[in-house]
Amino acid sequence: MRQRLIDATLKCLETDGYIGTTVTKIVEAAQVSRGAPVHHFPSKAALIAATAEHLMRQIYIHLGVAMRHIDESEDKLTALIMTSWRQVFGTTENAVILELIVASRRDPELAGMLQKLWMSAFETLGVAAEHYLMPKTPKDNVRHLMTLTQWMLRGMAMDKHLVFNDSIIEYYLRLWCRLLTSHLCAKPNVNTPPPRPEFWDLSLIPNQTV
Repeated sequence: MRQRLIDATLKCLETDGYIGTTVTKIVEAAQVSRGAPVHHFPSKAALIAATAEHLMRQIYIHLGVAMRHIDESEDKLTALIMTSWRQVFGTTENAVILELIVASRRDPELAGMLQKLWMSAFETLGVAAEHYLMPKTPKDNVRHLMTLTQWMLRGMAMDKHLVFNDSIIEYYLRLWCRLLTSHLCAKPNVNTPPPRPEFWDLSLIPNQTV
């Protein structure tokens, strides 16, 4: 039932956005009773946040699968960033996450829940980046540069629907990759996946189970 409600919420967010996603629409999409959500989630914000957490886990899985092919690339840094764009930031799932981030500006309860997901996402990115990459000089910090990269990719994703030509996005992504190559490079002979995130077996949403 819990997963059914999350799947229905995701469907509503994709089609109607955050404002249009009401408990009534979620109940209708899930084909459950009106009282079903309260048995699993204390509020609409808790259900939305649980859906966001589910999305983050799915995105991490997709990215992990894609990363397996990076070893086949001669330019692993560029491959890492381009793969991140295609498998994470340029997807429908990320569009839903962006929708929720914008909505959380006016919803303190949702913002509080998403903040925990946000912190976990940046920690997960940092661990994965340090697994695959290393600095070229002592002044270069892998985690800081990849955090900046994540912010840049998220901003590009926010504008994606306004860009009339995907080649424009491709150009600026590769320009950023060239800039980063002055500071970072791929670790040699690393062909294992990054460590499992600490949060994976625990829900980041209070009083929820995975």
